Amino acid sequence: MPDDGAAIACDVLVIGGGIAGATAALAARDAGARVALARRAPGSTGLSGGAVSVAHDPAALPGTPFGGRAGVVESARRISASQPGHPYEVLRDSLDRLWTAVEFATGQLSSVLAPPSGRNRWLLTPFGKVHPAATCQRTMVAGDLAEVRGLLAVVAPRGHLWWDAGLVASGAVRARPLGGPEVRVVPLDLFMWEDAALARPADLARLLEAPGAAEEAGKMLAERLPRGAAAALFPPVLGLAPEAGVASRLEAAAGLPVAEFLSDLPSVPGLRLQRAMEARLGAAGVTLLSGDVRGAPRPGEAVRVGGRQVLARSWVLASGRFVGGGIVRRGRLLDPVLALPVLASEGPFAEAGAHLAARSPAALTLRDSRSPQPLLSAGLKVDAELHPLDEDGRPVSDRLFAAGSVIGGHDQASDGTGMGVAMFTGWLAGRAAAARARPAALPGEG
Repeated sequence: MPDDGAAIACDVLVIGGGIAGATAALAARDAGARVALARRAPGSTGLSGGAVSVAHDPAALPGTPFGGRAGVVESARRISASQPGHPYEVLRDSLDRLWTAVEFATGQLSSVLAPPSGRNRWLLTPFGKVHPAATCQRTMVAGDLAEVRGLLAVVAPRGHLWWDAGLVASGAVRARPLGGPEVRVVPLDLFMWEDAALARPADLARLLEAPGAAEEAGKMLAERLPRGAAAALFPPVLGLAPEAGVASRLEAAAGLPVAEFLSDLPSVPGLRLQRAMEARLGAAGVTLLSGDVRGAPRPGEAVRVGGRQVLARSWVLASGRFVGGGIVRRGRLLDPVLALPVLASEGPFAEAGAHLAARSPAALTLRDSRSPQPLLSAGLKVDAELHPLDEDGRPVSDRLFAAGSVIGGHDQASDGTGMGVAMFTGWLAGRAAAARARPAALPGEG
């Protein structure tokens, strides 16, 4: 719904433009609420590499085969049992709805995201690692190492220095004992012309969208494929627009499934996902607002967003952490919208009542880089209803909910639960905010 300058009265105001905010807004709309979403800029979801990481098995040993690891929901339960203060532990009584939340979020973004299966897919990164993900973008499914039956050809665009195909392939070599496929690097004379040899990933993605470009690349691949090739893995540049059908056009010309590996920054898959979220929010009737939220005492009172007045009965705070600006340091760590204190973390300060707000960043980092870093997991403390808590451990408001990485107690960049926490808490918070704004029972309840 366009921003036309008029004052807005709605049921739910979502603050944050990433996957947590989008899921919360879409869940509230699905429950029948009138929803506005305010964001200063696209969320950090636009920086994501293409994987939807929800949970990987914390009990698995490094040599455990792919097929011997716990499924996604069971892995989340194991994290809940082993990591006090993690959002999955706080929401342990709601974990039976985790998969419903993931299916809802991925279904809303089905133009880009593949349906999840319940187990992790195993995807190669640009750095020679293998990453578990509950699902991924549709352009990556054929690169799941647990599913490739035969040789995996890793495409090396000759003359382009952005990616090291040998480094990517090394991850598959190390994954062979876990059930991964044999791998071979296949050099191709792609992007050799002058205006593409040093082009950025987004520019290369647009080049492959052009009529005939993907087909030509597929023909080149077909000529160089080694015997026994079952799938081919490209750099993450298979088009910016899903409707361009770059991957399917490549597959038709090459005669086998093709996929992308995960992306580093800048991320074409991240741009795809951000565009898909914006389109879905608009199609669902969510009012999109750009600008800071100002004059925000509590839900139920008027605020201003980009010069417009907004009045909503319930709020969902999904403003992110440090990248998104949801946690800032203004003499102390806090949420800048409502000045809520930062009370949750992991590591040495994870115990109940630990006050992180006044500690210096140096006091919240550990020398051992492999240890949990309290600073990187600092955020709001919430109860099992996702209400942010004050320093006395009481909900700030029964109409205020939090979702995504603004919730502390986990390091979403390293613990393999970031997108899952965002989808799960966004879905729960959006539905709860809609129910609080409109007390009637939600569909399927009560």
